[in-house]
Amino acid sequence: MNEMVIESTIKSLQWIYAIVIALSIGEAFKQFVPVPNTDMEKCRIQWDRLPSLAALLILVVPFYHGMTRYFCEMYYAHGTDASYGKWLLFDCGMFTVEAGLFFVLARSLGKNLWRRFNYTVLFLLGLDIVWGMFAWRYRTSSVSSWVIVNVCTVPVLVAVLSALRKGTSWLGTSLAFLVLLLRTVADYWTGREFYFPK
Repeated sequence: MNEMVIESTIKSLQWIYAIVIALSIGEAFKQFVPVPNTDMEKCRIQWDRLPSLAALLILVVPFYHGMTRYFCEMYYAHGTDASYGKWLLFDCGMFTVEAGLFFVLARSLGKNLWRRFNYTVLFLLGLDIVWGMFAWRYRTSSVSSWVIVNVCTVPVLVAVLSALRKGTSWLGTSLAFLVLLLRTVADYWTGREFYFPK
């Protein structure tokens, strides 16, 4: 009975992150395909938002996948100890804040908002680095590749933002998308054993 209660607690807190991520993805698609209204021009698909939408999606997949695997490893596969509650609340709190940042990203898809989008990505990666270093130090070395990939991504993204200061830079949006695509590829490549255990 006690194990069932613990599992229920873990799943309920894990779902908070999942729900906020789902709302973020839904909001991103609403920004890409606006709700029909009387202004027919604004009802059309916003193709200029496609690179940012794609960047959000390629970033959200490893974050959600990683969170799910992390919860499985930390709370299901190895069981729980007496202090699992504080770690669970810490992890859930950090993941929920990260999910909230995905909602900010979803509201920043416009080509004139590409800098806000990428500054939010920097904040998200920075927060994930802080959480990852803490988890790496006190919980598991499984997250080490996440920290390293994020630490390598941040200066590259900063360089793109520094080099291209124009508010509606198509090149900036495209380069930022490419950086995040390479980040996701590197994330899955370096963490493949964790993401896809055998």
